[in-house]
Amino acid sequence: MDYQNNFLSQSQHAALQQALINTKLLSCLSVNSGNVPSLEQQAYGAIAVMLYRFNLQKIKWSSFLKTAINSATNTCQWLTTELVRCQQEYKAQPNDAVIVEQGAFFNGIFSEELAYINALLGTDTQT
Repeated sequence: MDYQNNFLSQSQHAALQQALINTKLLSCLSVNSGNVPSLEQQAYGAIAVMLYRFNLQKIKWSSFLKTAINSATNTCQWLTTELVRCQQEYKAQPNDAVIVEQGAFFNGIFSEELAYINALLGTDTQT
């Protein structure tokens, strides 16, 4: 499988690989130290791995949103704002329609990251 065939940069690949290693989903791949990811890329990687690990269909939104907000705070203002908006919507009305909308929203934002993770780990798409 060609992991490089997507729109992510080498440093984004490194951020995702490091997040996978940190969560023990990946252990046998060395991250290329020449591609140092930014704090924003590290936050995106951590959030994408959370989405992958908890599967959008089964994710506990309140826990995910809290952790994702902590990961994005001080690194990516627009993503933090969107996560807080989603958290407020979920708290106000935690029903199936809100959950489906948020699942689609996050799948769209992190589609390249999730595709890369699926290709890297050799799994079928979970979303």
